Amino acid sequence: MKKELVESIFNKIKDFRKDEGVTVSMATVEEWAKQFGDDADFMLAETDNILKQTYLTKETAIELFRNYIKAHLKRHKYADINSYLRDVCYLNLQPEGKSQNVIVGMIEEIIRIDYGLNGADFAAFPKKLYIYFDDVLVTGKTILEDLTKWINKENRLKALNDKSIILEVDLIVEHRLGCSMMSYQLENYKCRGLIMVNVKIWRYYEIENHLKLPYYMGGQKLNAVAIPVKTELSKEVIEYWEALEADKHPEYAFREETRPATEEFFTSAENRKRFEKIVAEKGLYIINQIQGEVKPNIRPLGFIYPSYKTLGVGTLFFTWRNVPNNAPLVFWWDVPGHDWKPLFPAKRG
Repeated sequence: MKKELVESIFNKIKDFRKDEGVTVSMATVEEWAKQFGDDADFMLAETDNILKQTYLTKETAIELFRNYIKAHLKRHKYADINSYLRDVCYLNLQPEGKSQNVIVGMIEEIIRIDYGLNGADFAAFPKKLYIYFDDVLVTGKTILEDLTKWINKENRLKALNDKSIILEVDLIVEHRLGCSMMSYQLENYKCRGLIMVNVKIWRYYEIENHLKLPYYMGGQKLNAVAIPVKTELSKEVIEYWEALEADKHPEYAFREETRPATEEFFTSAENRKRFEKIVAEKGLYIINQIQGEVKPNIRPLGFIYPSYKTLGVGTLFFTWRNVPNNAPLVFWWDVPGHDWKPLFPAKRG
């Protein structure tokens, strides 16, 4: 096993949940890699390349939020921070401890440090600009549920449509497919009559995973996502997929070998195929260790809606405080008694 790759990965992820008492060490990386046998060095090399592009450290996030505040003032044409704080409300709709709470808290802290102001001092002013900020939109389920409740309360639908208030969804990461489905559901079913173009969506990083987007619309890079080629997978994985009691969107389960048209995320097109095959097969190995009934949303490549006939979302974006459960199981599955050690350990106690 190449020690330089182990060290490189460790140096990238060593702040993972450090604030919460989780410890990631060189041994953590080594033990994770050993589980891939002869593919250990390959998985280390590809994972190191992935993390270089899509692991967000806390330090980088703070700078991202600092720049976001400056850009936000310009985007909404505020002359100064005081007038901005009079109008803005950062929504806190998620349960305590979730990403939204952390992000809003970090933004408030930056405002205190950089501008010497406390957002709470401006709470009494009538608000015009509402911000829903979250770390990762994968399927859009959480945001859809939160915004449906918020919009349908206090006649906000009318206010949004006549632009007397503004709602903006700001994200660190957006999955193109999930955002498209979330927007459609919000406009046509959950908040019928909503003029969706009035709801602006901003993202720091976009994962282009909409397999059915036509080439003439730009195609999809399939960056930061693992979606395998069907013919590359083992018989066991294909039989598992065929036996899934799900009937929606089987067309999103596998990619064509010719997509993406140009490989820009993995080290090569061949290495993408090899990586996707390995994480799918190891993910099934993990699932086969579950005793009793397997929840229908658990798939080798991460959680997905139970009705979707896919192997999972396959998200490959990680932050200092969160690995989405929509990422391949090999990265985060941490169940006592199971024969698997994750790269990103769970918090204990």
